[in-house]
Amino acid sequence: MQKAVIIQSNGSGKDKLDGLLEDGWAVVETTANHGASYNDYLVILEND
Repeated sequence: MQKAVIIQSNGSGKDKLDGLLEDGWAVVETTANHGASYNDYLVILEND
């Protein structure tokens, strides 16, 4: 099973990511979206 979390440049989404990692989810891929005024990251996690 996979889930995706978006981490925004203002830190939004980090708490959700931290919670999933504590629950045993593992990061399998990250992609960055660098815009003119922001940096967002898409994090894909997997759990068996």
